[in-house]
Amino acid sequence: MSLLPFESLLLLSIVGVFTGFIKAGIPSLGTLLTASVALMFPPRDALGITLLYLLVGDVVAVSMYWRLAHWRELKRMSAPVLLGILLGGGLLAFLDNQDLGLALGLLVILLVSFEPIRPRITGWALLHPNSVRSGSGMLAGIATTLGNAAGPILSLYFLLLKLDKKAFVGTGAIFFCCVNLAKIPIFMGQGIFKANYFASIAATAPFVIIGAILGKKFLDWVPQLWFNRIVLFFTGIAGVGLVAKYFFE
Repeated sequence: MSLLPFESLLLLSIVGVFTGFIKAGIPSLGTLLTASVALMFPPRDALGITLLYLLVGDVVAVSMYWRLAHWRELKRMSAPVLLGILLGGGLLAFLDNQDLGLALGLLVILLVSFEPIRPRITGWALLHPNSVRSGSGMLAGIATTLGNAAGPILSLYFLLLKLDKKAFVGTGAIFFCCVNLAKIPIFMGQGIFKANYFASIAATAPFVIIGAILGKKFLDWVPQLWFNRIVLFFTGIAGVGLVAKYFFE
């Protein structure tokens, strides 16, 4: 298998660095990663390309943060997330991704707009933990299958749990590693992985490690308050990006 042209390899190298950064620094940026790759490659190809980089980033992030994960919460979310992945697989085969991207974008923007009243929402969520967990898990499973876009939903849920920044990233690392592995059979069955990209992805995958080192340094440096603000800001940007993509493509 031959490598892609130099311009494409340069882009994929940047994708690798960005993947490592978000995996070890700010997981909620995953939606922006998929959207950026989709600007340069066909959308379904972009979905497969992004997942392969994310899997490399998952291995790096898990090796860094697995001890910090909120394991009990991960176990509780496993059933609704798996159900969401199966539902997402069905939608991926039959529904227009643009329309669903619009719905997800509007949902994310709505969730971010709730931030000013988050203390009240937190109080309600504490009284209805099973409903919140099931709803977030199922939505995240659908979103990650259709566009690697679970980051905004899970980020808001993890903020709701009041996880500190390292537990936040550690829990996200384990969660997304398991979820991304679960998506492989669905993507293979629908022909989303394209063999002509494999050699170029393998050649640029080491850049993920560079990005992870930068992301870890950023996580160690940024204060908790600003970490929360950055997560919310980029979560909102991701939601707006999904909506804008629908109207301007």
